[in-house]
Amino acid sequence: MAGLEKALDGPLTAKITAFAQSRRLLIEAGAIGLAALILLVSTLPNLANHPVITDDEMWVFSAAYKLATEGVFGSDMFEGFYNADSRYYFNMPAHHFAIAGALKLLGAGIVQARLVGIVYAIATLLLAYVVARRIYGVPAALLTLGLLLFLRINMGFDTGLPIQELAVNMRYDLAPVPFLLGGTLVLLGGPSVKRAAIAGALFGIAVLMQFFGAFILPIAAAFLWFEKVSLQTRLKLIGALAGAAMLVGLPYGLFILSDYDAFQGQAGTIDRRADFDRPSFYFDNLKREPDRFLRPLAFKEVPRGADHALVDPRFLSIEETLTRRPSAKLAVIVGLPLALAFMGWRTLRQGSRADRLLLFCLGGLVAQYALLESAKFYIYWIPVVPFLCIGIAGAIASLLQIQRWTTLRYAAAGVAAAALLIVLAEGSVARIGGIGAAPDATNYERLAQEIHRYVPPGSRVVGSTALWWGLRDMDYRSYFLFFYKTRPDAGEDKTTISEFLRDFDAEYLVLTRLAIGELDTHLVQRDKDDWHTYMRDNAELVKRIEGPVVIGAYGFIDIWRLRPPP
Repeated sequence: MAGLEKALDGPLTAKITAFAQSRRLLIEAGAIGLAALILLVSTLPNLANHPVITDDEMWVFSAAYKLATEGVFGSDMFEGFYNADSRYYFNMPAHHFAIAGALKLLGAGIVQARLVGIVYAIATLLLAYVVARRIYGVPAALLTLGLLLFLRINMGFDTGLPIQELAVNMRYDLAPVPFLLGGTLVLLGGPSVKRAAIAGALFGIAVLMQFFGAFILPIAAAFLWFEKVSLQTRLKLIGALAGAAMLVGLPYGLFILSDYDAFQGQAGTIDRRADFDRPSFYFDNLKREPDRFLRPLAFKEVPRGADHALVDPRFLSIEETLTRRPSAKLAVIVGLPLALAFMGWRTLRQGSRADRLLLFCLGGLVAQYALLESAKFYIYWIPVVPFLCIGIAGAIASLLQIQRWTTLRYAAAGVAAAALLIVLAEGSVARIGGIGAAPDATNYERLAQEIHRYVPPGSRVVGSTALWWGLRDMDYRSYFLFFYKTRPDAGEDKTTISEFLRDFDAEYLVLTRLAIGELDTHLVQRDKDDWHTYMRDNAELVKRIEGPVVIGAYGFIDIWRLRPPP
């Protein structure tokens, strides 16, 4: 042990340290550039088709496209439901405006829309690096980059690498993260009304990107409350923060008030996911929080070798559980408590203001997701990821930078090194696999051309939301209207599926396997019977598209020609 300690303190180590310090800025710039390059190499190949285009993406894209081309914030796919074709309230608006800007600047297309997510991802990498560097130094910042790129916490549907997965998706989940990090960085500068207002504005934009951006506001207010300034100053800081956030959100508030009935109707489609006035809502959410992690962390999954189409997810054996998705388990089960403990220790022991902010951010986000977010979608947890990576990186860097080494610390360093090797290995395999899969992804435009062989342009079509862009030359409605227009609270737009199809004078029904499964699984029995009866009496299956043109994307696509009822 003494020999190892001597080697660590020897002339070679000193030379390496001196070299790194003399070229620090060059090394940092190279590391950031390399991180961006790794992300781009992993995401740009075949971006128009890989990963497979989803319903959620086209939902967002349809509203952004109409905004870019007509200046109207609405989606024609949902025409006939609470004015959704001209007053869009299904999601928060800012991300749609960002995509619309990209479409205006670069032209309309899937690649152009998905590039917005890649910009968010690069901004997230850069800002997380700066925050980590500001608090814990360059080694921790470099490690933060590595964790953000290679920590496979199994978020998403392809590689499981969270930043990469959400960078190539038109969904809005990654959109608020750069603004959360940016506001955090501003608050690190010290207590001032100006900084609080700037942070509040950035946090306000985060809220307009996605609802969970609002989770940062009570965190920031609590942080400012503990500033070592007078009570009057603290109140001014919190007022500046809240005032700036509200000012940013004011235009959207006025947009909501301009058609509040439409807002209530569209927002009502989230059902009971926002019952904040029901006390049991919070208890139920807390009790169900483990559900968010059971499958992503491979505690409940389809066993190895089993047919995913025939076997439902189940709790795995201990042996199989331990060998599946080790990085995700290390990050959430070990890394999260480690990061919180490290930040808490520095906050209490050293009075570190910066650690207090990170502790509030990481702990506060985790707590609010547990109490307030009822869908328990793992993907919603993405704002936690950069703060988690910064905390883990800070703890490991602190361990490796201590002056006096003991046997226990050598052991801890060895365990940390082994964990990092596991993360690097699993993340690298996943990243290489994702790059290799990109060229073989289903060609979306070719699939659209195949559908056009059976459905002529200008036809009135009800179909899977994911297919809208390929069939945009048709009068297209999303099959989600089967759910929305039959809801008890659909108001004057309430109808039955058969009446909706007759009123729309639908000529074709184009559904993926996923869409058919959603209808069969989630329609109430009355509406399911109505749909099946209408299809039996008025529909003719024209074509089931399957095989190479669709395999791996949508399973199959059924095209039905609808006859007008007698």
